[in-house]
Amino acid sequence: MITDDTLLYIIAISFGIMGILHFLFPKIMIKYSVDADLLNADIAVKMSGALLLAASIMLFTEKYWDYAFYALCGFLVVSSVIIHRFWSKNSGIEQLTELLHFIKNILLAAILWYLKDHFHHR
Repeated sequence: MITDDTLLYIIAISFGIMGILHFLFPKIMIKYSVDADLLNADIAVKMSGALLLAASIMLFTEKYWDYAFYALCGFLVVSSVIIHRFWSKNSGIEQLTELLHFIKNILLAAILWYLKDHFHHR
């Protein structure tokens, strides 16, 4: 069985890696954001990468768990609506890809929200 601490570390490391990827592959991230009609895509990519990294680090400190979970849930929901707009895509493949990302982000946000309460009460 996986322990609470192990699960928390997996979550923290995973979101930290996602944040690092925003900085390692900025051109790809910016193009994806521009394709989604995001204004100031270069700034948005840097800010979202920084948010993911900061939240990841906060998950390692019990004192800031709630803030980290709020930030990650907010990021996932907002990015779903702004970036993964499956309803505005022209091809079936693009629609399906964006719908899958949209659903994945909403599911992750729901799981994180549940875990926030779980970790808070231990």
